[in-house]
Amino acid sequence: MVSATTLDDTIISGGVTTSITALQALLAPPSTASSQLAASKFLSTALSPPSTSTSTSTSSTPLTPSHLAATLPLLLKQQQHQAQTLERQFELSTSRTSQLVLQAKDTLAHLAQRTKESKTNHEALHDALIDHREALVSSVSASTTGTHEDQGDQGGTLRERLMAYSKRREQLKCVLQYFTVLAKAEELGLISLRALQDESLPGALSGYVQLVEYIRNIHDNAPALNLMTHLVGMASSVWSQLLKALSARLLQRLEALGWPQPIKEPLDDYDQATADFRASFTDLLILENIQTKHPLPSSSNSVTTQPARPLLALAPLVHPLLLRFRWHFDGDRNTNRIDKPEYPLSHVLNLLSAHDEFLSTEVQTLLDENGFEHVDAIIDFTTLLLPPLAARINHHMPQLLDMPPILAHTIFQILEFDAVLRSRNYLPRGQTSEDWKGLSELILGRKEWFDHWLSSEKTFFDERYYLAISSPDAWQVVPQDEYDPDSTDAQSETRPTVSALKVADLAHAITDRYRPLPIQHGLSFLFKVHLPLIATYAERITSSFDAFESLSFGLLPGALGTTTAATAGVGGLSRIVRSGISARWMGEKCLEWGEDAFFLELYENVKTQGVPYALELVAKDVLERSEGTLFDRERRTFEALADRAEDLIVKHVAREVLGELKAYLAKRWDYERPSSSLSTSTTITQEHDPDLSLSQELIAPLSLFTTMLKQLVSAYPPSTTTTLYRRISVSLSTSLYDRLLVNRAWSEAGALQLVHDVHNGFLQAGREAAIQRGVGKGWELLQGGARIMALPAATSTVGTTTPEYTFSKVMQIAFDDSEPEGEGTKFGIMMDQIGVGEVLGKPEVRQVMRRRPECWK
Repeated sequence: MVSATTLDDTIISGGVTTSITALQALLAPPSTASSQLAASKFLSTALSPPSTSTSTSTSSTPLTPSHLAATLPLLLKQQQHQAQTLERQFELSTSRTSQLVLQAKDTLAHLAQRTKESKTNHEALHDALIDHREALVSSVSASTTGTHEDQGDQGGTLRERLMAYSKRREQLKCVLQYFTVLAKAEELGLISLRALQDESLPGALSGYVQLVEYIRNIHDNAPALNLMTHLVGMASSVWSQLLKALSARLLQRLEALGWPQPIKEPLDDYDQATADFRASFTDLLILENIQTKHPLPSSSNSVTTQPARPLLALAPLVHPLLLRFRWHFDGDRNTNRIDKPEYPLSHVLNLLSAHDEFLSTEVQTLLDENGFEHVDAIIDFTTLLLPPLAARINHHMPQLLDMPPILAHTIFQILEFDAVLRSRNYLPRGQTSEDWKGLSELILGRKEWFDHWLSSEKTFFDERYYLAISSPDAWQVVPQDEYDPDSTDAQSETRPTVSALKVADLAHAITDRYRPLPIQHGLSFLFKVHLPLIATYAERITSSFDAFESLSFGLLPGALGTTTAATAGVGGLSRIVRSGISARWMGEKCLEWGEDAFFLELYENVKTQGVPYALELVAKDVLERSEGTLFDRERRTFEALADRAEDLIVKHVAREVLGELKAYLAKRWDYERPSSSLSTSTTITQEHDPDLSLSQELIAPLSLFTTMLKQLVSAYPPSTTTTLYRRISVSLSTSLYDRLLVNRAWSEAGALQLVHDVHNGFLQAGREAAIQRGVGKGWELLQGGARIMALPAATSTVGTTTPEYTFSKVMQIAFDDSEPEGEGTKFGIMMDQIGVGEVLGKPEVRQVMRRRPECWK
């Protein structure tokens, strides 16, 4: 087929190649302009004179008419002749052109016909190709799907049929191999089982060994057969029948000895029943050896480490014991009680104790004699007894989750059971102490069960805690006759409140809960139950102090500086004291707990091994605030609260007493007594002057002061009471010094009355409250100032052996700027002889003396 783009190129016809463009140019009409131009050129050339070589002129000579006359006719004739020639050529060309056009049209028509035929042939070939390809594809598909089976052997091509026959032949060969292997394995298995039926144990074992070796050979040399699962199943079936037969025989021989009743007496070596038992037991050990030396190939390539299973020979011993266990604890008998987990646990322990002698002697001897010296008969026997207990635990756990008390009881019974097993040196064969964590791990190791138990225990102890702190006597100090300080490791003189004692008891109960637990589980109790309970009690005491301070010392609108009935007087003091001794006693208990060996071990574990992720934050806080024990954070909290309580006690007692002293502070102290009533003693400290009596305004304050001191003495140990008394004395002494002694006008008589009131009033209150020592400690400032203020104006007329200082003499030395002060100086010696000591310096002495009218400076 000729495309349209080639029509302008060439046409070949009769061996002449003609350009289409040239033909088009020849067929075009003549151009007048071109003809005129060509004629002009021709005439110009024809009429030009001929050039000569000798001519030197550069310009042409014009033609003369004569010359034109001779030349033009000749030219005309030539042109006519040429025109005739061209006319003839034109005719020939026209004829030739018509001929060529016709030839070109014929050629084009022929090429179009050939192109059409080629296209038709191409489409036919394409359709045929499609038909053949579809036929081939359908044949192959039919051979693979088996549709040719219904069409006979003519369903595909010869090649396809040959390929199908070859594939079928290979399949038949593989099936033949399969059946050959299976038949051989079946034959070997039957040989073993027939020998077992004929009671020929060596033949049975030999047949089993041959079967195993044959399977191993197939596994190693013909893995493509993919028969391992089936072959291993066949061998396992033979093995199971061998084991079942030998186990039944051993169990029969055991029953002849009286099993499962405990066999306490040694077996008689000459008794046929003993010989039969030993032979049957040994047969199972031989079977165990065969399994060990001729193991079946694994159907998978993965290698997993499994713990060593108990010996096969011990399973028949356990079988009747397990039947009895199920009869007791799986049926409707009264021994099957969910609230008595100790029943099945004790039953298993009793079985171990009852059969211990037989297992450790007769059975262990048979093991040693048959190459099982590494196996402990009692340990394997124990391992076989544990699965029923584990199944019972898993069965009852969904119910126990809804019964927290029974769940806790069950867990601790299981923990005790595990502890007994460990005390018997039980450890499953092939496992380490880290691998075997006991039956309790069935519960503790399952996160949702352990978390549920932990939550239940926390709820239980929280309820007990709120009952403890909300009881009517919660903040009463435990009576002396009901508290035994020797019952604790730490010897403390502090008697706790009832709530503190109960919180400590709850802490002990929590500790007892998780002391038997593995450390990783015990830490959850410590950080989620134990420490939060103690912290909650500290927060309770803190809130009590906060409330007391806000009511007593806070700037409340409408109650500036006032107190309420709950915080005033002895009642307010009692409230502080009870919270304070609770904090002090709990701080001492935290110190005691922190030094306990169990908690020290926990602390080291937390510090070195870390804690689970969920406990990291609280453990980090405990370690950062620790000084070597787990309870340092809580101990410091309680100690700070106890110190805060003592500060509040001092502030409260001082405030309450000073509040009662308003009338005493408001009275006049610059009165004069008759000269006849002034003392003539040789000393100015007239504490026992019979002419003086206690100020009436002081009776009520001293009664309150004495009552408060007695309350402190009854609640705190002597050392703490003494410290508090001195701090209170210092506070009162300083307040009276500032508000009374150096702020009022004084006379000698008034000062003597103050000296008498201090000694026979405030100090006597301490004595009556049974302050054991140092009653005068803390009052030095007030006493010293009072003694200075009570100096006599004139020297006594009675002879004395010691120098007597008058007001003017002391004033002379105190106001002498040239006289230094300090130990050994004239001023210091004078202060010591007066009884003031170093409590007052020169500025203070001057300040005091200026309140007497006798002071002129």
